[in-house]
Amino acid sequence: MNTPLQILVIRRDNIGDLICTTPLLHGLRRKYPDARISVLASSYNVDVLDGNPDVDETLVFLKKNQKSHGYGRLGMLWNRWRLLRMIRKRRFDHIILANGGWRYAHTLGGKQLLGFREPGEPDHRQPDVLAPDHNGFEEHEVSKMARLGTPLGIEEALGATKLFPDAALVASASDRLKALGWNSDKPFVALHLSSRNPLQRWPEESFIELARAMTSSGDNQILLLWSPGAEDDAMHPGDDDKAERILTRLHSLPVFSCPTATIKELVAAVSLADQMICSDGGAMHIAAALNKPIVCFFGGSFLPEWHPWGVPYVALQKSSRRVTDITVEETLAAFAELQTK
Repeated sequence: MNTPLQILVIRRDNIGDLICTTPLLHGLRRKYPDARISVLASSYNVDVLDGNPDVDETLVFLKKNQKSHGYGRLGMLWNRWRLLRMIRKRRFDHIILANGGWRYAHTLGGKQLLGFREPGEPDHRQPDVLAPDHNGFEEHEVSKMARLGTPLGIEEALGATKLFPDAALVASASDRLKALGWNSDKPFVALHLSSRNPLQRWPEESFIELARAMTSSGDNQILLLWSPGAEDDAMHPGDDDKAERILTRLHSLPVFSCPTATIKELVAAVSLADQMICSDGGAMHIAAALNKPIVCFFGGSFLPEWHPWGVPYVALQKSSRRVTDITVEETLAAFAELQTK
């Protein structure tokens, strides 16, 4: 009896990055249906893979700057060491470096490291198998991930990004919103307030003006979403206070909040919306993976690489690369354009 192929994909960075890797994971599953596919994710992004049928196992790399995983510094280092020993013992057939990191990956003891050429490093500090170069053309992160599958014969890695909402959390969010007066038969547009990058944050006053304009005809309802926490949190600033101020000023309008303390809760809430307006970031990629049309604000991010994948979208990016310079009028025009796509 043949031992199933063991494949480990390493993606230890951000939410959107891991979401953009899901088409590659699906391609791996299609090509190697009997393989055991594992993903080494971070404690920050691992919930993106919840319920994903293309993944047999998720291994969690604890992030140093994330405190919510519950480990102190010594506990975190001990956990990382145990993880390293376990992976080395497994002797994976292929370890795919989806976000680089040869220095760490070569300690994992896999039979073959597959990745991109690491700039500035000599040949002996490169993956065993190099993915094809992009040859200078601009490409999306999903396309970049698809190139990683080429040496393994993966031909289907450019499909849609995918998330799988937790049914119980969706039902809970739906019940809560209906109790607040949400009408599930009327258009529901999600506004996401938050961004970790200050240059990507749209002003509070603009969100208020936009919500008033969008609900003035009585057709639209607004789902207000944000990252939880305090604004002065140095690691992960949140927008609880900002959201409360906005909700207070919009209290008479069909604007509904849905607090989301976890990625799973955010996925469940966004799944209930019809469309999304937000800044470039994890929430935008969540909406795209849930097949939601999107109006997105881009600051300094490279639009060809990070735009919403596989869904209708209108991106707004000013020459100043400051999201604050995007006007409410431009956003309303973009939303109207989105309805024609």
